[in-house]
Amino acid sequence: MNNLSNAKSEDTRNRIFQAAAELFANYGFERVSIRQICEAVGVQKPTLYYYFKDKETLILEMIRFTQQIVQTVRKDYVDCKTDFLEKIRGLLYGRKYFVETYPHFFRFYAMLHLFSTTEKVRAEMITLMLPLLDEFGAILVQGQEQGYIAPDEDLEMLMQTILGTLNGLSMRKFVFQEEAAFSDENLQRVFDFWQKHLFLNPKKRG
Repeated sequence: MNNLSNAKSEDTRNRIFQAAAELFANYGFERVSIRQICEAVGVQKPTLYYYFKDKETLILEMIRFTQQIVQTVRKDYVDCKTDFLEKIRGLLYGRKYFVETYPHFFRFYAMLHLFSTTEKVRAEMITLMLPLLDEFGAILVQGQEQGYIAPDEDLEMLMQTILGTLNGLSMRKFVFQEEAAFSDENLQRVFDFWQKHLFLNPKKRG
């Protein structure tokens, strides 16, 4: 009985996340009320307040939930690779999987960087984002060790260039409604461009 109850509780919690992510993505944080979220889920306010004491708490829990998605995608598409270029390819296809499988959560995640939020939400974002940037930096260091990146390369600028491209693809997908942004053909074009203009060929250097 406890397992059934826990499963039902988890299902309700996830449905609240899904509904809130879609509403926040479409209307912004300030314009969405607890009442609207409850109506979208089909629950009463006391049910939502059982899980989250207020809208800020809901947003904080959604950030952590979305971060879990990011970590899972990273593990499946990037961390499992050993070759640097395959990790870079994994960044592209991991982003594709994220935006296509969890579109509302991705838009919610992106909005956190663009719109004003509470101090507690900003602090949570920073706490969760810094390790991700450190992990990305470690991938670039690995690229140097494997001979794909010059020893004197500015890794911070390289990171910004790659992240800028990923964010640009996401903007084309969600803002300009370009379905081709994350097509396999376009991702291969991006990867080929990066390989040609950003990285070295260690075999040629050797």
